[in-house]
Amino acid sequence: MKQTPELDRIQRKMQPGVLTLKGFLGHDDRKLADIIDADRQTMLAMHLDVAQIVAKLQDLAERGVDLMEQEVLVDNRYLIRVRDDRGKIASPWGDGLFEKGDVDLVDQKTGKTLKWNRLTLRLIQKHDFFGGYGSEYRIDPESVREILDLEPVADEPQV
Repeated sequence: MKQTPELDRIQRKMQPGVLTLKGFLGHDDRKLADIIDADRQTMLAMHLDVAQIVAKLQDLAERGVDLMEQEVLVDNRYLIRVRDDRGKIASPWGDGLFEKGDVDLVDQKTGKTLKWNRLTLRLIQKHDFFGGYGSEYRIDPESVREILDLEPVADEPQV
């Protein structure tokens, strides 16, 4: 994938203080096209597709909901807290506004953590963007495979 003027524009929106306080890139100084390509290659090498990751994270978020926003143990493994915040956040791609609110997950087996929201899942699903290195919301494909015990897909992965 080549870094286009459109990707430059999107990457500028991902900087801290534009759409969010901390931005989407963490300390990652690579071009957006390179960030996306690297994660696509990782997904292909592991024979995973974005649909299985998004579906699993959506399912865990739904099962982790507690009316008092308390932690919930799911599958005797995942400690999940779902927080519902007011307001919406815009996609840097300009393709929608998404409800705020975070899901924090601690894997009791590995000790690893994940954090995501509706926008995070949209960016993975529609744009193959898993977040920049050091981003609070990065869903690292290798880590998520381990945390969620994902099996390789039999067919060609959809990334």
